[in-house]
Amino acid sequence: MSQYRKIRYHLFSMRRFPELEASKDPIDVVIPIIAKDLHILPLCLEGVRRCVAHPIQQIYIVAPAQQEILQFCKEHHLQFVDEVSLFGFEPKSLQIQYLDKNGNRRDRSGWLFQQLVKLSGKVGTCQHYLCIDADHVLIRPHVFLTADGLTVFYMSYEKHQPYYDNIHRLLPGLPLDSLSYVDHKMLFDKEKLEALHQALGGDHWIQTICDHYDRHSHAGFSEFELYGNFVKEKVRRPWLQKTLRYNSLADFETLCRQWKGSRWSLTFPDYMNK
Repeated sequence: MSQYRKIRYHLFSMRRFPELEASKDPIDVVIPIIAKDLHILPLCLEGVRRCVAHPIQQIYIVAPAQQEILQFCKEHHLQFVDEVSLFGFEPKSLQIQYLDKNGNRRDRSGWLFQQLVKLSGKVGTCQHYLCIDADHVLIRPHVFLTADGLTVFYMSYEKHQPYYDNIHRLLPGLPLDSLSYVDHKMLFDKEKLEALHQALGGDHWIQTICDHYDRHSHAGFSEFELYGNFVKEKVRRPWLQKTLRYNSLADFETLCRQWKGSRWSLTFPDYMNK
């Protein structure tokens, strides 16, 4: 990432922002997972239940129909959605692969499938639904929809050029923000998603995304960058998060005591522990 981007984010995060009045409209929460996410998911759920400043209608887990996942959903009072039921095909059917630096072919179908789930608008009954990555833990209150109906986006300093190149191919001429929408969580509006689907070819929006996926990059598409830049009227806030390894895992109260003074959220990515 460029030094300019770091400086811009730092200045942005140091600004004084007015307090946001949260909408009282209920929202759903949608979390796509696979089995390996179950060990960190309880912390994510606790953060959602304590720190989302909106009535939550239902929490949906979108996942393969595996017994350990079904049992987890039952024990934690979550609504399970079989991932195959959404589009009528399994993640592997996407056949999204890329060549790594050693010339090995790597499959990214499951990674892209979870992003399509978030963009689908097919889960839940509310107009608005929050998608959050299973390894992301909110530790301070978050407003995602203001009382006057504006979506709140939490901005990061990440810059992965293939994401922006992809958007230029999908929606030529779409203005891009100077900061990133990749922040592990996002509120989606089903009406705005319908408009995005139409811009991507209507019923063929999934095929359009697959056709334009960058197969020379391990991460050739971002649902967060696409949707965040597509939405015109919005509120921006800094994400103020900390990335940690598994050896920093603790119970929710301990994590809050350790990090609440300087951070709003924590992320425990699997890749950092391999």
